[in-house]
Amino acid sequence: MIWIEAQPLCILVFQLVRFYGSFNVTVRNIRISNSPQCHLKFDSSGGIKVKNVTISSPGDSPNTDGIHLQNTRDVEIRSSSIGCGKKEKERNCIP
Repeated sequence: MIWIEAQPLCILVFQLVRFYGSFNVTVRNIRISNSPQCHLKFDSSGGIKVKNVTISSPGDSPNTDGIHLQNTRDVEIRSSSIGCGKKEKERNCIP
């Protein structure tokens, strides 16, 4: 399993992992925590599979997206755990 954790930086980082214009992508067996805004983002992509991914950030995170999909279709998210701050808990983030 791969472990990715964001640490406080002197520069702003908006997406910890981003795929742009990507097709037939599988992301699996990773753990991502404490991204400053968006943990995993797919933009203008398709044929996406996310499996066995754990995403987490503290409950007091004000605006943290677990998985952000923009202009993306044909997405399958399975066997994953997403817990990503206050905003997502209020909006029923993908379990």
